[in-house]
Amino acid sequence: MRDSSNNLDKSILFLVVFSHHLYIVAIIISIPFLIFNTSWYVSLPLLTWILYLGFSQILDCPWTNLENRYRLKVGIPTIDTFIKHYYIKPYKKLKIKRRTVK
Repeated sequence: MRDSSNNLDKSILFLVVFSHHLYIVAIIISIPFLIFNTSWYVSLPLLTWILYLGFSQILDCPWTNLENRYRLKVGIPTIDTFIKHYYIKPYKKLKIKRRTVK
């Protein structure tokens, strides 16, 4: 019974991470549409709010909290921030790897 619930937790964790990536991509794709299709006094506050939510060290993202809950159930270490864990850290590792190869 424990094995089937662990597989279910892993599946839910996968879906949470996958949907989180989709939300990030959707936000990035929607930014140019927001800039070019609305006036500046509408787009500037919205863009500021989006950047604040994305890079805030104070606010906790509910999706990251949900991911951390399922990471604990599966036995994987938790993460601090989604963008840093999935985008910035791999980029830094790739950059260091390229530097050492040259």
